[in-house]
Amino acid sequence: MNDPSLAPLLEIQALDLEVRDGEARARELPEREVLVEKARAVTAAEAARAQVVGEIDGFADEERVLGEAVSQLSKEIETAEVERYSGKQKSRDEAVEHDEAQAKRRARQTELEEQEMALLESMEEAEGRAAALAEQIESARSDAAIAQERIREVEAEVADEISRCQAAKEGLATGVPDEVMAAYERVRTQERKAGRGAAPLGEGACGACRIKLPVEEYRQMLRADEGTLLQCPQCRRVLVRA
Repeated sequence: MNDPSLAPLLEIQALDLEVRDGEARARELPEREVLVEKARAVTAAEAARAQVVGEIDGFADEERVLGEAVSQLSKEIETAEVERYSGKQKSRDEAVEHDEAQAKRRARQTELEEQEMALLESMEEAEGRAAALAEQIESARSDAAIAQERIREVEAEVADEISRCQAAKEGLATGVPDEVMAAYERVRTQERKAGRGAAPLGEGACGACRIKLPVEEYRQMLRADEGTLLQCPQCRRVLVRA
């Protein structure tokens, strides 16, 4: 015995399952994990780069102070030399004192210049780290953009699939009684039903949960009018006679 009025229900279910699979495909795209991973990478690299930039700024401040100190010592040395050879008569003790003071200034100047050189090397190293981090940020953002584009492509494909399935479902549902459609929708959206609200009835058993129906109940189902809502007593899926 066929049930023409309910026959489209299994086709409707196939369409609903296609929609469900499409939504899962879009939702579970590996590119979504890539987006999360790259966002974390960008955040970490930006924080690290900000710290390095702070180091560079600190080095620059120190270098400026050292540069000013070296410049000041150079002026003092030059002024002392001009005074030393200005022609003004100096005692031997004054000359010795002058030479000792100049030696100390030059030694200090050399010390500061060495510190300045070491500082410049540290700054250069930090600038290299900052540049490497900037490259990491750019690379992560590029990877994220590629992943985002892939997500948009799949979402568009899935949206087209859903629209097609919904249109086909609406056409098929016109021949199914409202009571049957309501029961089907109610069951298929329940947890653990895996989106299946209908099942074929054949050989005296539910085509979904496989429960064997009592002989008399099965016969009553076969005798029921076309379009009658028949449900499995165990899983409650709508049964379609075939």
